Amino acid sequence: MNKIITLCLLSCSFLNSSAERNPGNTDPFAGKMVFSNQPFTSSGGVGKTSFTSHEHLYGSLELSGTTIKEAFKLRDLKGYPFLVCDVSIMKNGEDLYGGFSGNNYILLKEEDKSASSFNFDIMPDPSKATTLYSMTDDFSAGIGFSPLSSRIIGMQMKGGKYQVQIKIYSRAVDDGWGKEQDRDKWPVIEGQFDYEFMESDIEKVKNDSRKTGDVTRENAFSYDKLPAVFSNPGKLTDPNATTAKVAAILKRDLSGRAIIKFVAEQYNGVLWHIAKDDYGLPTYKYFNPHIWLAYKADGKCYVGYVTLRQVYSGGGTYGPLQVAWTSTKDDRAIDCVKVK
Repeated sequence: MNKIITLCLLSCSFLNSSAERNPGNTDPFAGKMVFSNQPFTSSGGVGKTSFTSHEHLYGSLELSGTTIKEAFKLRDLKGYPFLVCDVSIMKNGEDLYGGFSGNNYILLKEEDKSASSFNFDIMPDPSKATTLYSMTDDFSAGIGFSPLSSRIIGMQMKGGKYQVQIKIYSRAVDDGWGKEQDRDKWPVIEGQFDYEFMESDIEKVKNDSRKTGDVTRENAFSYDKLPAVFSNPGKLTDPNATTAKVAAILKRDLSGRAIIKFVAEQYNGVLWHIAKDDYGLPTYKYFNPHIWLAYKADGKCYVGYVTLRQVYSGGGTYGPLQVAWTSTKDDRAIDCVKVK
């Protein structure tokens, strides 16, 4: 059976000890989960067992004699490494939200896997947020939320005293066939703390949640340098989408951005695709190559792309070029000095 440890944080004694739930396992790993209202900068930080909704919340996993990869039996996947977080809000021993959710994926860095501790945000100060949560394990959707904040907001929590349980685990698989094992065999560390929620903090919780999402999405996949498309672009030779015409419509349709540079991606197929309605009549035509751009907005630099189109105006003719769609929500930050 895979190693499973459980930490019950019922008093201050949790700071120096851990409880293990390890039925039938002859090779347990030791560790604990601690919580604080200040970010943990290294393992062994000072922890607390109770918090109010006016405080920010952070957690730390501290293992003994093993690494995150070994303890949680992480596989070497093609995608991003991750752990999973589950949050329960309880009152008098009853889970008020309905229990297991299982879709709160925590992005790990490669160096995290070989470490013996892992610091993570629970409800952080947005300016200090570092942990990226996603609703999908490929980190392509539902990015930037906070599991505890989401539950508080979702259940429209009333003022009062609660207990919050945090579980960090991995979805263990059978080594032979790759089939996901039963949940009771997943390596897991649990921690619990008391939590007093005050309705006067509702707006703070909502605002912090939104700002934290913005910060973590922006920082999670930032570029260290411009993508390769900028050094090996396609040519804009079509008379309806020349460099000058593209520059003009980017300036017109993206007036909130200062375009630093843009390029068309390399594309070897048909340049234009005509979209038609249910009657087979043309509605517009898309310019198939994406236009990648580096731009500045609100004092920061980003990289993203747009698609272009021309709307059908009748009689076999199309109107002027325009921006059809932007990747704004998925744009990545980049240090402005690296945009060259």
